[in-house]
Amino acid sequence: MEFLEDFAELEPGQRERFQQVVTRLLAGEVLTPGPALRPDPDWRFAERFRELIDSYLRIGGWRFDIDLGLRLARAVHETGAQRVRFSKLESLLLCALRLFYHEQMRAAGDELRCEIQVGTLRERLVHAGKSAAQLSARVLAPALRRLARHSLVQVARGFEGHDDETVVVTPLVEKVLPPDRIQDIEQRIKTYLVSRAATEPPEAEAESGANGGDDDTDEGGQ
Repeated sequence: MEFLEDFAELEPGQRERFQQVVTRLLAGEVLTPGPALRPDPDWRFAERFRELIDSYLRIGGWRFDIDLGLRLARAVHETGAQRVRFSKLESLLLCALRLFYHEQMRAAGDELRCEIQVGTLRERLVHAGKSAAQLSARVLAPALRRLARHSLVQVARGFEGHDDETVVVTPLVEKVLPPDRIQDIEQRIKTYLVSRAATEPPEAEAESGANGGDDDTDEGGQ
């Protein structure tokens, strides 16, 4: 088997790094280069040995999805076994954050970090037609924390959904909801918010990571 031959050529330290990288990927983590002052050595290894990692993952029905443009890497199941289903609110938040990410990236220049305060996110949803009474911190916090569990956003430990807290939108949203779906996302948000009779959430189906199949909700879709 080609994988076994290539793996046998690795040095002992590289084998340990390989095991760590694969463990992280199958645990649902999304690998990134990390901050400039503290780069992630797992990313460098994954970038160098991506074909070896991919050949190993394919034995179990996975593939190695590495995007050097977005600078992220994850394990994706070939049959979508790790798809998650989001609630209506979670889907709405994901779509709204995807549009914000799109706006920021178009005007970002050299700034690649996309972040938004909860208060600003709430204002955008209210302006779009969502009732402010349905967007309390008690409601938003668990929804945003769930998006964070799937690496779609980042929030600080102890996040409670207050207006002055920050949500970082990760590049993974661009994989989950590709740029060619922007107009469709905008229309779905409008339809959902302006129609009181709407029963279906804005769809947000995609594979967010190797452990995405642990979801137990029935509404929405990622």
